[in-house]
Amino acid sequence: MNYKLEPINLNNGKAQIITIQTNDQNSLTKENMKELGNILGEIKKDDSLKGAIITSENPKFFCNGLDADTLLNTSEADLPESVGGICFLFGEILNFDKPLAVEVTGHAMGGGAVITIASDYKYMLDTGCRIGFTEVMVGLPLPGMFVYKIQDSILPNKINEVCLEATTYKGKEAKEIGFIDEIAPSRDDLRKISTKKLDSVFKFPISALRYTKQNINRRALKDFDDFLKDSLAWFSVPVIRENLLESMRALKEKRRPKLI
Repeated sequence: MNYKLEPINLNNGKAQIITIQTNDQNSLTKENMKELGNILGEIKKDDSLKGAIITSENPKFFCNGLDADTLLNTSEADLPESVGGICFLFGEILNFDKPLAVEVTGHAMGGGAVITIASDYKYMLDTGCRIGFTEVMVGLPLPGMFVYKIQDSILPNKINEVCLEATTYKGKEAKEIGFIDEIAPSRDDLRKISTKKLDSVFKFPISALRYTKQNINRRALKDFDDFLKDSLAWFSVPVIRENLLESMRALKEKRRPKLI
């Protein structure tokens, strides 16, 4: 299984722990992103669950973005949907209208940062990992729906650094700019923070929380379809497609990419 599911009983309700275990780097494919979206959909429908925590037991990676091997073996015709799967997953997370915490226990690059910024409560280890939107580093424009959510979260004077410069941050740095809410020295301490927060929120009526979450994410979802259309269309631009594939080849071959 790509995700391990474990319910956890808190004082004010039950949550589902979703542990990413897709591969050795916890990278993402069209199929496993769709699976995570379906899991969130099932939790939405389950009245016995008030929220969820996304985490990882991988010693190095929380989620290292899109899977290079899969992309390099994807046909040109299927590439937009494969890469665009992260946009669909982002939409599923924003539409998840129950409290959602994320525990960044390892590196969170590209897709890992997307999962994090879309979540309600964001916690990260203070050492041993970094987080960042590295899309432009591999030649991909950053989708507009991501930018909206970044603008809602990150300090205004750091938005260009996050979006245009592919800067990656350690836990303390990420907290300082608003990328992360809290940091902790260990996984156990992260779990204490995330469960304490969810339990404190669970004391409120779930109906009020769900409608409020819909309003919180309304701006990022308002133009979602237009942004998605633009994102998928980018792969008809040869230079964008070739830069992405060259970056994936370089990643596999452990060298610097030669981008156009």
